[in-house]
Amino acid sequence: MRHGSDEQPRHVTPPGDAPRVVDQGSVWILVAVPSIWAAHFLLSYWVAAIWCAKAAPMASLVEPRWIIVGLGVIGAAAIAWLGRIAVRRYGGVFVIFEEITESSERGRDRFIGHVTLLLCVLSVVAIIFTVIPGLVFATC
Repeated sequence: MRHGSDEQPRHVTPPGDAPRVVDQGSVWILVAVPSIWAAHFLLSYWVAAIWCAKAAPMASLVEPRWIIVGLGVIGAAAIAWLGRIAVRRYGGVFVIFEEITESSERGRDRFIGHVTLLLCVLSVVAIIFTVIPGLVFATC
């Protein structure tokens, strides 16, 4: 007598046929770009908060300023790298008023590339706005 738990699942695919996470057509790149900005935002404010908590209330922000700027440069470089992937792999172009109406695999790839480039620009601007307070304020 066979039990239901002894049966093999019918829809099992071999491990080699599983889709890769980092592959053309995957949407990982749409999540990665704003995640880099969010990580930069958190790290920048954590550095400033810890610095101001450990130092005197009117301590100078010269030392953490360069850490925040360095984090900004690293974040912007990572976003530029992802933007290059969006152009090369997905065929993204940076045009604002273009309609992508193709209902095909190529149209979907172009849409992912286009949206990724727009997110790259938005995230770099957000990183710049995160770095500005560290450059403007001189003390905690």
